[in-house]
Amino acid sequence: MPVNSFDHYPMSWKPDKKALKRPFYQSLASLLEKDIINGFLAPRTKLPPQRELADFLDLNFTTITRAYKICEVKGLIYAITGSGTFVSPNAARSITISTDKTANLIELGFAASFEQTNTLVKDSIQKVVDKRYLEQLLNYNDPTGIPHQKTAALNWMESFGIHTDQEHLAIVSGAQNALAIAMAALFEPGNRIATDLYTYSNFIELAKTFHIQLVPILGDQYGMLPDELEKQCCQINIHGIFLMPSCNNPTTVMISDFRKQELA
Repeated sequence: MPVNSFDHYPMSWKPDKKALKRPFYQSLASLLEKDIINGFLAPRTKLPPQRELADFLDLNFTTITRAYKICEVKGLIYAITGSGTFVSPNAARSITISTDKTANLIELGFAASFEQTNTLVKDSIQKVVDKRYLEQLLNYNDPTGIPHQKTAALNWMESFGIHTDQEHLAIVSGAQNALAIAMAALFEPGNRIATDLYTYSNFIELAKTFHIQLVPILGDQYGMLPDELEKQCCQINIHGIFLMPSCNNPTTVMISDFRKQELA
């Protein structure tokens, strides 16, 4: 035990030494995660320096480093060089889709309005069945899309000034599938993505799955504030930005053209 006493020393986090078990770094990481999730450590709280915490717990410095790293990969904390380690702004949030049914619940999880297009879908399916390449649709030879379909997509994208090729294009089964593919391809665990303060709940869930930290950026009626984005980029390493320019879910904010240019 260190010579100096920590009994009256101010520390933002004093984990219970008696709760630590071997391996200590995993046990310490679990204690930190539990205190963050349970709200004992508020977002943006500055955690004790690693050497200070090592002295307090009478542990090796590298043990603290490994524990902090586990929590950083999970998106619970983040480090700013020269400033310290902090609790992530969105670490304690847990947004999930509930399936509980109560008498006072208004069900918004299923958009029944899509059913009115069933007739159109039925007719399109019948046309596809009559095509010669029906069997090709049932195999896995082209997991990112059949070449002639990708060509049609490229031609359509050209009208919007979007230029790419078939190797960089994938036809996916919905936006959630597309987001998952993009996150898996472009980011690594521990990376940070800037988002609106209130953003798509399913994107938050995906970020948790891939252990990616979301950094909320303040905005106004026109969308994300460029100055706030730049401020965060100067403080920490931002690896990507997630925006919903046409209509933000859940705020319904639509990013104006001038704000898009400022953000770009």
